[in-house]
Amino acid sequence: MGFFDNVERGLEKVVTGFFRGNSTAEIKPVELTTALRNQMDRSILAISEGRSLAPNSFTVALNQRDFDTAKSWSSVIVQEIATVTADHASSQGYNLQGEVRIRFTLDDELRPGEREISADFQDAAKPAANPAPAPRPAAKPAPQPSAHPATQTVAQPRPVPHPPAAPVAKQAIVEVAGERYAVHHHSIVLGRSNSSDIPVDDAGVSRQHVRIETHANEEFTATDLGSTNGTYIDGKKISSATQIFDGTVITIGQTKIIFRLITPKQGGAA
Repeated sequence: MGFFDNVERGLEKVVTGFFRGNSTAEIKPVELTTALRNQMDRSILAISEGRSLAPNSFTVALNQRDFDTAKSWSSVIVQEIATVTADHASSQGYNLQGEVRIRFTLDDELRPGEREISADFQDAAKPAANPAPAPRPAAKPAPQPSAHPATQTVAQPRPVPHPPAAPVAKQAIVEVAGERYAVHHHSIVLGRSNSSDIPVDDAGVSRQHVRIETHANEEFTATDLGSTNGTYIDGKKISSATQIFDGTVITIGQTKIIFRLITPKQGGAA
């Protein structure tokens, strides 16, 4: 996966040992970090030309099994997830109002492997000598690293990024079974048929399974083509054209497809 950025590789170094041999784990830090980055991308607010504000407060709802798994993570792992999420904002030129905070909550209506992530914009803590003009609920102090990572907010101090430089055109890439394919056409089809733009050797994949389309302003969507086993975006089955982002994981059959937007400094076209 040579086109993955250095930040993600750094995260993998932290968490790989923790999950080695634990095939029953339903939630993994690397996948959660990707989902947080995608949620950040979906939630940005354009303030002016070349300046976007990104959310810095995330709430992750999990079922009992995954909630217990998250509770077992050390604070180092959770802090690293927050750090990588903040670094994503910096690499994309987003502005943050304060450090990235992640909070886990329990939702018994969710099934193992499912998650719901909400994002919000939270101001950085202000000195007590300068209160807001209108009465507001007292802010909860940020927890110390020893606080329980699965029941309280975890904060990772990060500097607020400066306004971004001129945007650089990015190249869309999909990785399938270790092979990288540059997305140069406005519409590509993946499936088991050799006539597909990108053939996928998987018995659980339909002949024409999923279409990835390029739209204006570097927007991309994935659409299931009436496949037998369905198409999943970051673990959720889709029924219509669904927007995808850098780091989105598309699952068809037993095959995971990773969608990436890379800049020339990350290696250019495949």
